[in-house]
Amino acid sequence: MMKDIKKYQNAEKAKKQREQTLQTPWYYDGLENLCERLHPEKLVLQVSDIEELSWDTKVYRLTSANPKKLLSPFRAGQYIGLTAEINGVRTSRPYSLVSSPNNLAYYELGIKKKEGGFVSPYLLENLKVGDNLEATGPLGEFFYNTLFHGQNLVFIAGGCGITPFISMLRDITERTLPLNVYLIFGCLTEKDILFRKELEDIATRRSNIKLKFILSEPESDWKGACGFITKNEILNFIGNIEGKYFYVVGSLNMYQFIEGELNALNIPIHRIKYEAFGVPDDITKVMGWPNDIDGSKKVKVTLDFLSQGQKEQISFEASSIEPLLNSIERQKDLRLMIENGCRSGQCALCRTKMVSGKVFVPPEVTIREIDQNYGFIHPCISYPLTDIHLDLTLT
Repeated sequence: MMKDIKKYQNAEKAKKQREQTLQTPWYYDGLENLCERLHPEKLVLQVSDIEELSWDTKVYRLTSANPKKLLSPFRAGQYIGLTAEINGVRTSRPYSLVSSPNNLAYYELGIKKKEGGFVSPYLLENLKVGDNLEATGPLGEFFYNTLFHGQNLVFIAGGCGITPFISMLRDITERTLPLNVYLIFGCLTEKDILFRKELEDIATRRSNIKLKFILSEPESDWKGACGFITKNEILNFIGNIEGKYFYVVGSLNMYQFIEGELNALNIPIHRIKYEAFGVPDDITKVMGWPNDIDGSKKVKVTLDFLSQGQKEQISFEASSIEPLLNSIERQKDLRLMIENGCRSGQCALCRTKMVSGKVFVPPEVTIREIDQNYGFIHPCISYPLTDIHLDLTLT
């Protein structure tokens, strides 16, 4: 008995000595910290600077509001979702990062005012240096993949669609990546060419980066290309399509036009990458929208949700021509917040169980098969055609 006790005491003594002398492994708790930095649930950012980029666009520089919490790394071309509270309505919108991924002291976002928009006009008119914003971590699949995209890239941008390309070009030039880039930038007028000075400077300093502006509504003194980004304009600029990978960012209307032009050039779909396009300006004009449903159609939306650990239910009236997520966010008395990022049905953060009802989803939106099979929808891009019952307690 005493022998066993002595052995135990010696073992405990030896253990204590090891703990005092051996260094803590470098990976101790490191993976948890690393995962939190790479995939944070939320970021709190502070506006440190604001630059007037054009008559309707500003660049916002954002730093971590907590000096001890580093910003998450990202890939050039990705975005973050900014959350804003406007007149009691808490909502979010995705904005592409224009800053270089090689500098994580701050993020930069280029935000253009959308006429008739809800969030961008508010941000441009009200956001000031020192303000704090809640945001998602970096999201999105729109970035260069060294394994599949090759070394000859064609960037096609329309309007503020230039923003993810700015980050990508900064990354390519800073790291002197061996890539050949052809950038075609379509705008309405000369004053709408965002980042023009920087783009022209990059094209001057880097022989592997070619630049072409195309204006659809130019002034009489414009000496560059005019019209739209047609197959002929593309082919004349890039020479040939062999071995080239195409990236496209712009409005939904632009996507539909460019898709036809690229198809005419016989470019396979696996060599084209589109950025998330957001919600249509007028869903009733989207292919497949039921002809018998107009802007006056109202439906009843029923929500199951948790309040202080108890399941509750609420109902309200919503419009068929507004995404369900927008309608839910407008119920400011409920203070319900469905996690979301892209507002385009791509990131799947907002996936929600639909108990009953029927929704319309634009045909270009891809919903994961498993979500379809188990009755989950993406309310950010789902329009209610009938009365809807959603269960927010199931994820």
